[in-house]
Amino acid sequence: MTSLAERRKELLDSMVRQAVYDGAVVVLTEYGLNGTTMDRVAAAAGMAKGSLYNHFRSKQELLEFVHARAVAPMHEALDLIVKQSGCAADKLRSISRIWREYLVEHHAVFEFLINDQAAKGLLKGSEQTARSTGIKQITVIIEQGIQEGAFRSMDARAAAEMFVTASIGMVEQEFAAGKSRPVDQAVDALMGVFLYGFCTREAARQD
Repeated sequence: MTSLAERRKELLDSMVRQAVYDGAVVVLTEYGLNGTTMDRVAAAAGMAKGSLYNHFRSKQELLEFVHARAVAPMHEALDLIVKQSGCAADKLRSISRIWREYLVEHHAVFEFLINDQAAKGLLKGSEQTARSTGIKQITVIIEQGIQEGAFRSMDARAAAEMFVTASIGMVEQEFAAGKSRPVDQAVDALMGVFLYGFCTREAARQD
C-alpha cells in the first residue's frame, strides 16, 4: 500500500513535471530549439536551474519529455477508441476528429515539433516510435473493418501506414503554409478518400 508520504512525493513530482512541460513549451515555441536554454526553461517553470537538472540532465532529455507528453494523450484516446464498441468506419472517423481537435488545441507545440528542423533531427527515433504505435492501433481497426465485411480484403498494416502518413502529412503541409483547414473539412477530406476512394460509384462499377 502506498504511504501518504509516497503519494505526496508523487503529487509533487507530477506538479513539477507539469510546470517544466508548460515552461518548456513556452520557451521552445518562442525561441526554437537552438535558442532554448535550461536557464530559460527553469525561469519559465518557476524553479532554479539546479532543480531542473535534477529531473533532466540535458536539453535533449527535456525535448524528448516534451514530445512524449505532447503525443501521449492522442495515443491514449486512440487506444480507448480501439477497445470500444462500434464499427470500424466510425472509429476511424472518431480518431481523425480527435487528432484534429487535439492539434488545434495544442497548435503551438505541434507546430514547433513539426517545423523546427533541429528538434526533428533529435527526435527522429521518438517520432518513429510514436508513429509505429499509431500504426499498430489503426491496423487493429482496419482488421476489424475487414472482418465486419465493411472493408475489402487488403494489407491492413500497409493501409494503416498510409492513413497515419496522410494524417501527419496534411498537418505538416498546413503548418508549412501557415494555414490550417477547419476540423470538419479536414476530417471529411481524409475520410472521403480512405472510406470511398477517388472513383465515383459509376466509375468503380465500370472497372
